[in-house]
Amino acid sequence: MTRKCLSLFALVLTLSVSGCSYRYDFVVINASAGTITVEYRLKRWTPVSAGTFVDVESPAKVSVDEFKQAEYHWQKLSREDYLFDKTTGTFMVNVAPQEVLLIDQTSNYMGDENQFDLISIKISGANGVIDLQGKQAQTQFKIESDTKYVIRYR
Repeated sequence: MTRKCLSLFALVLTLSVSGCSYRYDFVVINASAGTITVEYRLKRWTPVSAGTFVDVESPAKVSVDEFKQAEYHWQKLSREDYLFDKTTGTFMVNVAPQEVLLIDQTSNYMGDENQFDLISIKISGANGVIDLQGKQAQTQFKIESDTKYVIRYR
């Protein structure tokens, strides 16, 4: 009996540890005819002094056609392709037409504010400015699939 209980416990433990985990992508899609600039600021950022090495996740892009596929691989941008302000924790990235910019990722997203790492998003282009602050920066994404949250600039 004890052996059966231990076996059952081991099975339950194994199943709970190997449970499904999903990655959720928060992206900006440039659906306009011109280049846009996307600025986004990290929520949990401690300012650092100039010259200090900071390990932050580089922005990444794919084309709209790639993003439509079931599987796609983000292409991380080189340091020369974006600006990062170490004092404010703000990224600035230019996004060409028909490009998709990854600005946040999280696992097992349930809509919790603590799972979203951005405090502001500003998108500027020929068709105007979208300026989202605080909770609004999180809630303006539209669900386009089970794991894709999108803001489209048109």
